[in-house]
Amino acid sequence: MGLIKHLLFWPYTGPKFLFDFAMSKVEGVVREELTDDNAVKAELLELQLKLELGDITEDEFVMHEAALMQRLREIRDWKEEFGMGVSGGPVRMAAREDEPEEDDGSELEELPDLPIPDPDEGPRVARPDDVTVEINLGDWHQ
Repeated sequence: MGLIKHLLFWPYTGPKFLFDFAMSKVEGVVREELTDDNAVKAELLELQLKLELGDITEDEFVMHEAALMQRLREIRDWKEEFGMGVSGGPVRMAAREDEPEEDDGSELEELPDLPIPDPDEGPRVARPDDVTVEINLGDWHQ
């Protein structure tokens, strides 16, 4: 029955299937282009090399680096949008010496002071008679 159904409805399902297939391939290419940071990282390395060789000034380096870091932030945002894994913290740009650093309010909060164990005591180990374990197998078969 499935074959007859596919043949009868081919004038509708055929073009729809081909359109959906083509759009899924286009979506995959767009997603890859929006989340590929290898080209930006290569440009960043090339820019660093130009600075070390003296081909560009430090001001030009900072200007180009800011644009590349913005592109990396956009790529990171797209990765987060698509639910792809991102590593590390926020991408930050190096500030020039004559510019004050911006305070974006994202400083880490202070951790409370925890008591420091005495090294003479040795490691603390739980004793078996101090621990109780409760196991409920009433609902395990569902």
